[in-house]
Parts: sequence; structure tokens; C-alpha cells
Amino acid sequence: MTDQPIVPFWQRLSEITRYPAQPAALITIGVLALARLLGLLPGLTGWFLDLLVTVALYRFAFEVLRATANGRMEPPEGMGETDQSSGWLAIWLQLIFIIIGVLLVVLLGWIGIALCVLMLVGYPGAVMSLAIDQNLGHALNPGTWMQIMTRLGWPYFVAFGLILVIFISAGNAQAWLAELLPLIIGLPVFHFISGYALIATFHLMGYLIWQYQDELGYTPNTPHLPLSNPNADPDQAVLDDVAQMVRDGETDMAYETLRAHLRERGGTEALHTQYRKLLRVRGDSTELIRHGREWLPMLLAQDREKAAVELCRELVELDPTFVVNDAESNTRLARRAAALGQTQLALRLINGFHKRHPKSADIPEMYLLAARLLSERMGKDAEAKALLAQIRTAYPDHALLPQIDALLKLIDSVNSAKKPAAT
Repeated sequence: MTDQPIVPFWQRLSEITRYPAQPAALITIGVLALARLLGLLPGLTGWFLDLLVTVALYRFAFEVLRATANGRMEPPEGMGETDQSSGWLAIWLQLIFIIIGVLLVVLLGWIGIALCVLMLVGYPGAVMSLAIDQNLGHALNPGTWMQIMTRLGWPYFVAFGLILVIFISAGNAQAWLAELLPLIIGLPVFHFISGYALIATFHLMGYLIWQYQDELGYTPNTPHLPLSNPNADPDQAVLDDVAQMVRDGETDMAYETLRAHLRERGGTEALHTQYRKLLRVRGDSTELIRHGREWLPMLLAQDREKAAVELCRELVELDPTFVVNDAESNTRLARRAAALGQTQLALRLINGFHKRHPKSADIPEMYLLAARLLSERMGKDAEAKALLAQIRTAYPDHALLPQIDALLKLIDSVNSAKKPAAT
């Protein structure tokens, strides 16, 4: 993950639509559009040459998508990094989608049409999957599309709508120009417009991967840090190997590599974080919980309290019965969660604290904190007062008694001030 916050794609719509107008992309689109004239040659020769141009265009589109997914916002110079098979895989993906769509309509009628609409919505997810791991079977799996949609949520459908707008606008421009221009000029212009739209949409899909890399479990291919860099991660070599495995579609191998490394040698926070990304991709909630329970005390031991709070929040979401068994860790997490504004998590950690840790000296402090959160952040003054009264009764001589009385007095005074105003 980049250290700088990533600008959401909906705040970059102007840059996305202008992306193909940059020289490197514009020249490639223009040359390939002119090459469409080769398709006018008679017989199979023209058809085959036109197919090769289509493959080249999709190969460049995949180069754009992967470059953007890796955080590079300038178009690539040519097609040096993407294998030619990418273009053919894109053709096969489209062809199979079309064949399945026709069969669904013929065999199932209106139900088939509804399924075709679902396939259309899932197509960007299939393209993103194909660009990442080059696995046609995985990209064709409806479960892959649904997984991507679920992880991205509403931004996926906003991006899908934007893709439709781009292609509809391009289609309207093509229809208008087709009536005005002779074939020898109109054909390259027609394909230039469609190529421009294609590159813009592939850049958008790549940006989705870049923006939501954590949710998708994707590790961008960033330049290696020099070994002399004192800030270089000690496990950078392992992280680089795993990132390459993910890009090659070998997510199972990446998972096993990280799992073995963590069990045998441990690892840095970056390694643990990447392991959890892969676990989310696999949907392995059991291992996420097991690993989280194991990693949480490590983060606290390293004074990484903010990261520990985020991990704790995730563990509570995965397992509603999760509790922190160590009193000191529980106290630290509750304090830090409250300081970070995570009120619900702080209250969740405090709830039942006296039962789990009956001998802890922090019980009055924890429930005083809970009372403050209930009153100040949630407006639940009655519950806060009841909690404070319980603390006073259970600990009548405690050092926090002045603070408890001060909070009770403040709640009463605020409520008294509200009553005349309401009257």
C-alpha cells in the first residue's frame, strides 16, 4: 500500500477521460486505428490482419490496466511488459461471453436476458481478474465477479456506470461521423474513437485495483528499495517474491510461502499484513481469526497500538464472541480505541471487563471511560449516570472518586440547562 492517500477515482474523472490523450497512448491508438485499413484487403488476409490489430489494441489496453494498478498514471511506452497472449486472452474472454449470452437468450428467453445483464455488469470484474492473474478460467468464474463486486461495493457499480457512459458516448460519436466521412477516412476515425474509449475504461479498471488494492489482496509492483536504504523492510525479498506470485496468479503458492515463513521465522508488520490480504482473498475467516489472535499481542509488544486497534476491530467483526483475555492488553486497546474515535469498539472492549478480569485494578478506570463515552459521544446520560453510581458504590474510597463526582455533576448541569431551553 502506498504511504500517500489515494485519491478516489470519482475525484479523477477528468484525468481518467484525458488519459488516452497523453502522447504515448495517443500515438499507439492512432497507429492501430490507421492499421485498420489493412482489414480492407480482400479475403482472409484482410480479416486476419484486422484480428491482429485487435489483439495488439487489447494487449496495449492490458498494459495500461496493469501499469495503472501498479500506481503508474502515465501511459506505458509501447507494450514491453505484457505478453502478447494478453491480447488473445481478451479476445477469448469477449468471445466466450458473447457465446454464453446468445445461448442463454436462446435457451432461457427472458430469464436468459436477465442473466446476460448480470454478465454485462460482471464483465469489468472479469477483465480486472484476467489482467491481474492471466487466468482465463478464473476470470470466467461468476464467483470471481461476485467476489470483486462484494469487496469493492458501490464504487464498482459507479465505475461500471461510467464505463457505460464512455462507450455510449463513443458509439454516438461513431454513428454521427460514419454518415459524414468516406470509408477510407471514416474507418480509422471510427476505430480511433473506440480505441480511445477502450483505453480510458481499462485505465479506470486499473485505477480501481490501485485504489482498492487492500480489499482485492493485490500487491502493486513497485520498484525495489535499494539494499542500502535503512528504511527497507527486512522481509522485502519475501514480499517481492510473494507479489510476483500473486501477479502470476499463483495465490495458493503465495499463501503457503507466507504461512511457512511466518511460522518458521516470524515476520515484519508488512509481511503479516500481506498474509492477511491473501487470507481475505481466499475467504479464510478461520485462519484470519487464528492469525489475528496470535498477531495482536505482538503488535502491542511493539507499541503498535493503532494497528492493534484496527486488528481488534477486524477480529470483532469476524467473530462477535471475540474477547481480549489479557487485562493489560484489554485496557490499552480500550484507551487507544477511545482516543481514535472508535467509540463502539472501546465500549465493546470494556463491556464485561469486571467479569473477565475481576482482580484488575483498572476496573474503575475502564467503567469511568465507558461512562464518558456514553455521555459525551452517544448522549446516553441516563446509562452513564447508572454506571457511575455503580462505580461509586463498588469503590467508595477509590482515587478516581473526584473525577466520577465531577462527571456526575457535569451531566446533571447539562441536563438542567436543557430543560429550560426545551420549556
